[in-house]
Amino acid sequence: MKRILFLVFIFIFILTLNYSYAISDSNIPVNFIYLNGSNTNTDQSKEDFINGITGAHSYIKEALEGADFVRKNMLNNGNYVISDKPEIYFWGFESKNDLETMDESLSWISMFSPRLAQTTRSFISHCMHDAIWVQKTYNMQRVIDELNLYVKASYDKGAKVILSGYSAGSFISYEYLIHKLPAVDMQQLLDDVEKNTNDKVDEYFKSINLKPTCLDAIINSRLAVYTANGEFIPNDNLEVTKSSYKNLDSYTDKYCAPAGTVLGVVNFASPLALFYSDMKNEFLDINKYNIYLFKYMKENNIFMLTVNFADDPMGFPLSSNITVSDIENISGVKFSDDGRGFVYTKSDVKSPNTFLSAHLSYWKHPKKFAKMITDGYIEGFKNFYGL
Repeated sequence: MKRILFLVFIFIFILTLNYSYAISDSNIPVNFIYLNGSNTNTDQSKEDFINGITGAHSYIKEALEGADFVRKNMLNNGNYVISDKPEIYFWGFESKNDLETMDESLSWISMFSPRLAQTTRSFISHCMHDAIWVQKTYNMQRVIDELNLYVKASYDKGAKVILSGYSAGSFISYEYLIHKLPAVDMQQLLDDVEKNTNDKVDEYFKSINLKPTCLDAIINSRLAVYTANGEFIPNDNLEVTKSSYKNLDSYTDKYCAPAGTVLGVVNFASPLALFYSDMKNEFLDINKYNIYLFKYMKENNIFMLTVNFADDPMGFPLSSNITVSDIENISGVKFSDDGRGFVYTKSDVKSPNTFLSAHLSYWKHPKKFAKMITDGYIEGFKNFYGL
């Protein structure tokens, strides 16, 4: 009897091992994390956004998983499976106190302002307030830190993540990539410093092997500060710098996205180019870092897709659609053949609604919206690599 029980135990143990292996090798869940846009500061607007996205998500899942090209490339030959339910990071209430202050000002001026001017002023201010609010560094940092908790929670469950920002939510997904992706190889950075400045780097730093890190880890470790003038200023206290550098991996674990977790970004109805028109300003240190970011995204299969209805007045193309060769020519950096990440904007599909309501129409036409995302991914991949 004991022998039989022992054999049964061994059989169950082997089955468990095989099952665990199957889970680790395939059927890895991909969580879509949706970010709301501006002017969603009430319980009703929150409910409308959640209901709209929840209804559209099943169509997005069906369209992406049903396309052979997407299943092969985005979903790792079908080993990744998009989660049935969307995750929603709703940041609309973060600005509520500041919005109430603005409403008090509007209320005061209404005593003197003509009705039409006041109505217009109220409409514009409520539409734009959150977009402006989240652009302020201290607000954005709080929001992307909280978003990182969502990403890490997915990582802890063995899931991958795709961020999807609606309207001003696309600012958050963009800033998340910049600040949280572990795109900085410190050894490569030290080599670049020596090459570009002719300054000799202290051998102490070269002797320490660190895993790739992100901007937020570098800043929070006090290795450098990012100023209001758009400059990165290294810490000039050598002892503090050495101590911080030695412990940088712990800051990376705390402040960066876990490596390999973020598959990409699907932004929609995005006015990103309007609010980030300085993203090509070569004098800003943050933009010089974009070469490291592009390189990391390409080599780690991370895509950044923007889809806008052609008649959405708030939908701005992120840029002209470029290829990997264009980036190499602009930056003077030769990328390796590894990876298939890309950047692309698709804005050639008209909304079934009029242009006045096109900005709010994406989840109202989920099949068309899902097809835009699927087609955009395929077109973007092929455009970027000239396929």
